[in-house]
Amino acid sequence: MSKSIVKLLVCALIIGMMSVLLTGFGGEAADYTMRVSTNHPADHPTSAALNKFAEELKTKSDGRIELKVYTGAVLGEETEVIEQCRQGAIDFVRVSAGNMSSFVPTMDIFSVPYLFRDAKHYWTVLNGEIGKQIFASLEEKNMKGIVFYDGGARSFYNRIKPIKTPADMKGMKIRVMPSKIMLATIEALGATATSTSFAEVYSAMQTGVIDGAENSVISLLTMNHFEVAKFFSLDEHMRIPDMIVMSLDKWNSMPKDLQTVIIDAAKVSQAFQLKAWAEEETKSMEAVKAKGEQVNEVDKAAFQEAVKPLVESLKPTFKGLIEKIQEVK
Repeated sequence: MSKSIVKLLVCALIIGMMSVLLTGFGGEAADYTMRVSTNHPADHPTSAALNKFAEELKTKSDGRIELKVYTGAVLGEETEVIEQCRQGAIDFVRVSAGNMSSFVPTMDIFSVPYLFRDAKHYWTVLNGEIGKQIFASLEEKNMKGIVFYDGGARSFYNRIKPIKTPADMKGMKIRVMPSKIMLATIEALGATATSTSFAEVYSAMQTGVIDGAENSVISLLTMNHFEVAKFFSLDEHMRIPDMIVMSLDKWNSMPKDLQTVIIDAAKVSQAFQLKAWAEEETKSMEAVKAKGEQVNEVDKAAFQEAVKPLVESLKPTFKGLIEKIQEVK
């Protein structure tokens, strides 16, 4: 065999090896490489669900879609990434409906206190026609609602004392998300509301700038808020879902078969997230109690009575949506 032929064979072998390396050992490169942002830490159950979403997208699309998951707000806090999603700079975002309400007022429906009777009622609404109607409102702001995730029931925690009735909240300064209804709810319960950044809640409580906040037991643990807020009161005043939202421009640019893949993969990730969330809630409650958190039940009827005038005043704002949700069996 001549030297020239040997050289050609060696070159062909090198090129072949490089091709394999560049395409992931024989697999073709993805047609769509996308990003999803969340402000939750990597070990949060919702972050795990986003990883599941990425796996399902790759599998169901036969490798045509690759989704990279960015946790811990590395791409920005929620209001920042929502704006980036609207502009098409980020493909997907995992955000709370509470923060989405700054862009789409209909999303504030979830901030109406004691809107849902229980978890079953909550998920019947979210996964039914009303959920689709609420998601449709996102399209006016160039976003596409993909799926709801569990955000848990929200309760109060603070650094001063147990809260058992609304009277115990008098004089307290409580952090909530920047939702007018959430702010109004705190005021209706006799406290002072503030919309301090979520990332600043720990230091704000530690320094006494605020007295407390409200969230799920999972956030109480994962954000280490239990270290500065020793009292957790289970009033469960709101159930505000998380959601995966996509850039509407990006959605419209996808072929129909891959749009179906996205929805199907999201549904699988939702089922995964609900199970992971429930398990993590139980573990988190045990963990914060073990760390010295004082957890107490409340007079829930007293809280419902205190916010009843607010709920009634909000019914015209949502044009029958509150009544429609309340009527769901």
